[in-house]
Amino acid sequence: MNARHLASDETLAGFAAGRLDEGMSLVVAAHVEMNPASADALREIDAIGGAVLARGEAVPMLSSAEDALARLGGGRELGRSPAPRREAGVPRVLQPYELGRWHMIGRGVSLRRVHVPGAEARVFMLRAAPGTRLPEHRHTGNEWTTILAGAYEHEYGRFARGDFDEANEDHEHHPHVDPVEGCTCIVALTGEVRFKGWLGRMLQPLVRL
Repeated sequence: MNARHLASDETLAGFAAGRLDEGMSLVVAAHVEMNPASADALREIDAIGGAVLARGEAVPMLSSAEDALARLGGGRELGRSPAPRREAGVPRVLQPYELGRWHMIGRGVSLRRVHVPGAEARVFMLRAAPGTRLPEHRHTGNEWTTILAGAYEHEYGRFARGDFDEANEDHEHHPHVDPVEGCTCIVALTGEVRFKGWLGRMLQPLVRL
């Protein structure tokens, strides 16, 4: 888990080189768009990579939100609908993607699918009411999250707007949503979510993330 709540250098390098699954890459792109520190780190990675690649075959890398939007959002050939009118609170990199309707998945928690054709990861926006306590859980794959508004905290710290929460199968957490602001985030998920405790076991058959 990154202590500064930024995407790791390894993740940014994979993003810059276009090696990530498009669903995972979309969540990183939202983070880069919102977080100046990671945008700067991406430019540094791009500069280093460019110096190395200058000796061989050039490979385009991403150094800005505009590059990310061109790489991710330019894919009209994947059958995406034309970009709808921009919604408040939705990152620019999400504009080319079809967004589902919000629907409740639990008390105070709503989910909205983000349709990313061809992606292995499942991508969705999650909105939780102020003070919501999500069940303790772990993952059998990766869970990458960019905070769009508000905040939450768990065993690994507090995550607020623009932060990146990079979890995998080694992490168990019990998120508590900010009691005043609530939280809205975008998540890319591989593998399954495994809830703990009696409440989690009751929710498990109902939640299909």
